[in-house]
Amino acid sequence: MTVFLDIGSTLIDGPPSGPGQRIATELGLGTEAVPAMNEILFKTDASQSGELAMLVSKRFGTDNSRTAAVVGRIWEAQFEESYVLPGAADAIESLRAAEIERVYVSNIWRPFYLRFEAAFPTEARRQPCFPSFRTSKMKPNTALLADICGQVGTRARDVVMVGDTWVADMAPAIESGMATIWILQRPGKEKQDLLQILNGARPGPDLTLGSIAELNTETVRRAHEIHARRAYDQ
Repeated sequence: MTVFLDIGSTLIDGPPSGPGQRIATELGLGTEAVPAMNEILFKTDASQSGELAMLVSKRFGTDNSRTAAVVGRIWEAQFEESYVLPGAADAIESLRAAEIERVYVSNIWRPFYLRFEAAFPTEARRQPCFPSFRTSKMKPNTALLADICGQVGTRARDVVMVGDTWVADMAPAIESGMATIWILQRPGKEKQDLLQILNGARPGPDLTLGSIAELNTETVRRAHEIHARRAYDQ
């Protein structure tokens, strides 16, 4: 059994607004620019903020100097603003002690990933990590999940996906045939998806937890067993 773990708002959280929204707002681009902004931030392997700023200026036609200042300020702030969620370290330690393999798959830009490296240095060094800025692919992408399964040598049916968002984490994992644990870290943000599940319009996860602090070896194994029973019953 292998656990695929999201990072942002599953293990580590930050300001209510993501970097794409914050940069778009400060540059006066409006909410309609956020998806394209996220594509640049989360799918570009930039070692410095200036690289992203140039791409943003080219894409949106914004002033180069102002864009560099805005992107640079939010890039620098991201590390200090982000923080490990309560119980996350214990959850990872529980899986490690049980020798359950961990694979990190997250839509994330480099400054936020630096916090993950600082908070979980052994995990970042020794476990497979697939942040979107390195893979140039973002969840939900079932082809991405299939490719990662191939790279780490596991089958989708032997994976338990753990994440906080329905669209990016649960939906592609279910489609891929993985077991799922939904961490309702931000239930307000997930309200519409949650309502559709409760009303039978979408399939539910195998297990739902109120926080990452509830994740441990027992809950992971329970989700895997529930998923196996469901697959057998079908």
